[in-house]
Parts: sequence; structure tokens; C-alpha cells
Amino acid sequence: MKQVVLSVGIVLGLGLGVSAQTGPPPDMVLLNGQVFTADAAHPTAQALAIRGERIVAVGTTAEITRLAGPGTRRIDVRGRVVTPGFNDAHNHFGAWPAGVQLQFKTMEPTWAETQDAIREAVRKAPPGTWIFGSVGATVVLDTLVNRAALDGLAPNHPVLLSAYYGHLRIINGKAMPLLRIGAEQPDPLGGTFERVRGTRQINGRLREYAEWESDKLLLAQVPDSAVIRELRQLAAQAAGFGITTVQLFTTMPMARFARLAQQADLPLRVHARPFGTTTARGRETTEQRQLSKLPSYGPKVRVSGLKWVLDATPYERGAALRYDYLDQPGWRGQLNFSAAEVAKMVQEGLSWQQPLLFHCAGDRSAELVLSTLESYGTKVSWPAQRVRIEHGDGVIEDLLPRAKKLGVVVVQNPAHFTEPALFHRRWKTTMQPLRSLLTAGVPLALGSDGPLNPFLNIMLASLAPSNPAEAITRQQAVQAYTTGSAFAEFAEKDKGTIAVGKLADVAVLSQDIFVVPPPELPRTTSVLTILGGKVVHDAGALK
Repeated sequence: MKQVVLSVGIVLGLGLGVSAQTGPPPDMVLLNGQVFTADAAHPTAQALAIRGERIVAVGTTAEITRLAGPGTRRIDVRGRVVTPGFNDAHNHFGAWPAGVQLQFKTMEPTWAETQDAIREAVRKAPPGTWIFGSVGATVVLDTLVNRAALDGLAPNHPVLLSAYYGHLRIINGKAMPLLRIGAEQPDPLGGTFERVRGTRQINGRLREYAEWESDKLLLAQVPDSAVIRELRQLAAQAAGFGITTVQLFTTMPMARFARLAQQADLPLRVHARPFGTTTARGRETTEQRQLSKLPSYGPKVRVSGLKWVLDATPYERGAALRYDYLDQPGWRGQLNFSAAEVAKMVQEGLSWQQPLLFHCAGDRSAELVLSTLESYGTKVSWPAQRVRIEHGDGVIEDLLPRAKKLGVVVVQNPAHFTEPALFHRRWKTTMQPLRSLLTAGVPLALGSDGPLNPFLNIMLASLAPSNPAEAITRQQAVQAYTTGSAFAEFAEKDKGTIAVGKLADVAVLSQDIFVVPPPELPRTTSVLTILGGKVVHDAGALK
């Protein structure tokens, strides 16, 4: 980094000025833009210059134009907003094997609609064909929807219904042996197989870690070519939104996932995050112990991190709270792991030199993480470790200064803010913080954990429909989606801002996201996406 800065010799001065450049002319310049740098020291500019994979100058259009040589590619962005490439700090990757995917008009089909869709799939698909369905709380929280109900609809087809929010599944009898689930299989650590009342017989309803071990079996049935195709589709969609990095959680073995991501040669940087699973014997950590020994997969693919899900969600009242659920007095949700088990996780992160990422939806689960870190006293500099709390809906009130002191990073997901009525029935209106995190000085990153569109999430962050007092500005949301997300993955020296020496990961947007009315924000796209100095998406709007 120092060598780049010294050889280029560029310094932002008063206004947008740059000093004379030493070295060869840039390969590419972007001119006449509204450049939002996400760099607090120099937040705006008009133009930038790129040589190789790095930014070598940021300044006015006149200044950057003077740096260009005969072979420099000049791109006039015609007044458009230019931002650092967006970095989705929390997304998931999975792929189902061959089968039928049920189609619904909404994300919350009724049980009647789901039954009709299953009957239609059974009618058309040969016996033995997998039937998969993504449904919402309406279906999965109906306790009458179980193995017996699905067996009545599809006795000869394996069926798997998943909550779109990832925290409850329902399978039928035909699916159980394919997922290596025995009729009376013991519960895995951190998960539950619901049982037929008065027996040990599994009723087909799977919660938490009882759901996720089977993902490995399903993913193993997906051929490499299909995984590569899915990755390329994800990357193409991301590039169209100006996303240049996605941090992906997956239960696929890391060696296979990273190899296929490298082989796919994506127009995207992928930071793969192992999603640990469990059995009745305990947590599966064999792969996680070996992460540091994996080979390099090139500049666009990274692997790191130990992720554990400490509680569920407010949908099924599984988020662990320090107070009773407002609509169920006497119930506070539950933790998937004991305090002793969480302490082991933290020690593993230190021993194996891997960053720790904890899913915490409730305030009790967030407090457990903070208390565990605090138990080390001054033996560990936690700000240097950057422990992450994914979602962090419960990092509120007295937990804020504790999180700040420990340097904990909160990765928030604005797409979760879209059901205020349901959430307000469940828990306090102080939940789902944004503004208070920034006010307290807690590092904030944004990820989708749902629709990939960053502009939808920026709109929701700036409105915070579940808690309007927690809304942040669009500028703050963009910084969290770029600088904040880079910081959350220990990559702030290389990306997250438009500044000299940083990777040239840049997006030119279709409209001014800082002034358009809120409903217009999700319609934003990238007209030009640059990754490491190379154009990876061009909508043709600048020709």
C-alpha cells in the first residue's frame, strides 16, 4: 500500500485538488461524476483514475483529465453518482438437488395454497422426485403441518418445506431416510426434532441445528456444474446492482465451495464463511480447525470465520430475550447453546486464529456474547478481534456501551425491518437498532440476508419501518454497506472507499440515490460496475 501511494504521489488538498502524478498514465479515468467516496476525510469528488487494479487519483474532472495519456480509457459518467462497490456483509449460498420447486404468489402462502401446490407437483412429477417449497410463518408455525400431513399429500415423493427466514423446516416420511434422519433420532446439540406426543417418533418438524446438518447431504447431490451456474447467476445479479463483494455463509465443505468459486471466475469477490453444524455428539468443528491450512484461491475468493447461531428469530418466538415475549407472558425464547459452549466457541476462535461470527437476534443472546468476551478481562484485545454479531437486533440499551468497549461489529439486515406489526406484537420497540449503534460508536455493516438489492436495504435503513427512531441517513447507510462491511471482514485497507491505493471496486449508478424519493430507491441499478480496474458489468447507458 505504501509503495502505491508513494509512487503515485497524489494528495487531496484544499477542495478536490491533486498533486502532479509520477509514473505512467492511468489505464482508465471516470470523469464528470458525483463521487461519493465513503471516505470521511474527503467525502466527495468529481473524478478518479485507475491503474491496474487500484485507484491512483481522486479529484476534479480537470485534474484527473490532465493525468490521462493517449492510451487511457476515458469514461464520461455524465453527472451520475459513483460509489465504492457495495459489499453485502451477510448472505447465504445453497443449492437444492434436482426436483420440483413449488411456486407461490407471495412469500406467505396459506396452508391451503401450499397443499394445492404439493398436489399439483405430485400429479406431474415422477414418484421419488424431490418437492421443495419456501413458505412463511403462516405455514411453518401451524403445528398441524407435520410429517403426517405431508405424507397424506405426497406418500411417494420426498417433501421439504422451509421457512424463507431459515429457522424451521418440515419434512415427510419419504425425505427422512434420504436425509439420514431416523424415526427416533436423538436431537443434535442446538436443535430439536419435534416428536409425536407421548412417543419418541419424529413428527417431521425440525428446528435450528436439526435443520442444517441435512444441508450437507443435499448439497453433495448437486453437481459441480450446477453450483458454478448458481454462483454465476448470483454474481451477475450482484454486478448489476454494483455489488463487488459478497460474504457468503454456506454449509458446503469449504474446500469444494472455494474451488468452485475460483473455477467460476466470477465478476465478484466472494468471502466464504463456514456455517458450522452439529450432531447429537456435539458441534462439528473438524473442517473449521483446518481453515488456516486451505490453499489460496486467488484474489477474488477468501475463506475465514467461525459462525454459530445462538438463537432463532422473533417469527417463532425463538429469539432469546431478557424479558417475556409481549404476546406470550412467561416465555423468553431460548438459547441454542449454553454459556459454557459459547465460551468454547470463543476460545476456538482465538486458538485457531479465525474471526468469530455469532447470529444473535435477541438481547439475551447478544448479552451472552458480550459477557463471554468480558470474562477475559485484559487478556485479549477484543477490538483487534472484531467479533461480529450478525443481525444484532438485541444490541440495545445497556449493551451498547459494552459492545463499543469490546469493539464488536454489528452486521444489520434492513430487510428484516419489513414486518413491524408482527415484531411489535413480539418484542420491545427499542429492538432492531441502527442509529443508536452509530451514536454509541459501535461499528456497523449492512448485509441483505434476503433480497440482494442494496438499494432496497438502503431505503429500509433510512426509514426503519419497525423503529423509525432508529433510521439513519442514506449516506450513513452507504458507508455501512461499503466501509463498514469492509471493516467487518478485515479488508478496510484494500476496499470500502474511493481513495488512493484502494482496489478499484466501483459502481456508477442509474440514479441519484441521495435525492430520489424513497420508493424509487429499489429501482436503482448499476450502469457500470468495475472490479479491480476491470469493467464487469456495462448496461450501455454511458455509450
